Amino acid sequence: HAPRVARGLARVASARVAGPRGFASAAADDTPGGIFRGSVANKSGLSHALDAVMREGHHDMRAFGRGTLAALASRAAYARFTAAHFHFYSELERRLDDAARGPNPTPTGSVWRRFSEDLRRAPALERDLAVLLDTTPGDHPVSPATAAYMRAIATAAEREASSCAAGSREPDRATPSLLAHFYARYLADLFGGSMLGWPTRRALGFKQTPQFYTHDVFDSGKPGVVRKQYVERVYEAINDAGEDIGANATAETVEEARRAFAANAAVFAEGSGSSLLAATV
Repeated sequence: HAPRVARGLARVASARVAGPRGFASAAADDTPGGIFRGSVANKSGLSHALDAVMREGHHDMRAFGRGTLAALASRAAYARFTAAHFHFYSELERRLDDAARGPNPTPTGSVWRRFSEDLRRAPALERDLAVLLDTTPGDHPVSPATAAYMRAIATAAEREASSCAAGSREPDRATPSLLAHFYARYLADLFGGSMLGWPTRRALGFKQTPQFYTHDVFDSGKPGVVRKQYVERVYEAINDAGEDIGANATAETVEEARRAFAANAAVFAEGSGSSLLAATV
């Protein structure tokens, strides 16, 4: 049944990474589509502007589906897939940690301070490589598409830090470029990441669900933690980060989100044997 499971999982992956647009027909409030439609915070501000990137289709759902299907062809393929995610999440989280450090975090750093404990993914990916696949990140060199994605993250982080230098927080100067990469990865994880865990486990015959697809804040039984409310807090934090920026800075952040989605798609396309490197920065 593995091929059938893999095909189903590829469809779920396309919807997951595409975000709520991929679940437009969902009716229940706790589905990705229900959470998206029921949100108040994503109807205005920077959250609304970033969501427009998904609404406009600036992502390749077919690439995500094909990449996920290719990753489920074997444990070796899934190890490469997981290692690529480890490499770019490590770069992203290192840059986010830098942005959050010190008494004057950047706008994105302020967001990361609020959610890093719950959303950090690199340690979970490293555990999956060790426990499920008996390998390490160092066994898997960084691929060209992954390297391009990591460069895009680094460039965005440096641009944001530069815009905030010398205490500059005037409109159109403090540009939360790194927030676009936070948005592209962690909102997708929150909207549908847990949906991929069990099918991946079944397709590859794992004894446990990959940790990458679980969030302890929801899965540990903590009282009062509801995914819908948590996503709303993330949207609110994004709006807080964009509250004092001008139109130009907002447009730059939205454009960076387009680059982030293109870089993501290139990694998935590379894993499926095709290339979207030309779509990245």
